[in-house]
Amino acid sequence: MRIVALVLGIAAALTTTIAAADSLSVADVGSFHVGGRAVSLSGLPTKDVVFTAGSAPIKVDPNGDFEVEQMYVQYVKRANPKARYPLLLWHGGGLTGVTWESKPDGKPGWQLFFLRAGQGAARPSAARRRPYT
Repeated sequence: MRIVALVLGIAAALTTTIAAADSLSVADVGSFHVGGRAVSLSGLPTKDVVFTAGSAPIKVDPNGDFEVEQMYVQYVKRANPKARYPLLLWHGGGLTGVTWESKPDGKPGWQLFFLRAGQGAARPSAARRRPYT
């Protein structure tokens, strides 16, 4: 019985240590937009668009009010950062800032790696790219 209690105690201590190592002390999480301008489109024809082969077409109306030429930035500020300024995680190619969040296999990406190392992080998505794609 004592061995079972000892094993359970060690398991509980290890679980607490692992949970503490995985926690982050975060002061703030937020986002903002940089630049941009309002554009209104009118007089353009609607189009029937098929998004998936074999599905019914959907009528798309390109007219309306839009924000263009802006950049979206999401940031995480550590409570006690190890550096004076946060890391700027800039994406390349046709990607967006989301590529820093996780890897294709679903595991945590570089953003969490740097946050766990004590760095703040800001990840922008360049103009003409949506942060959620």
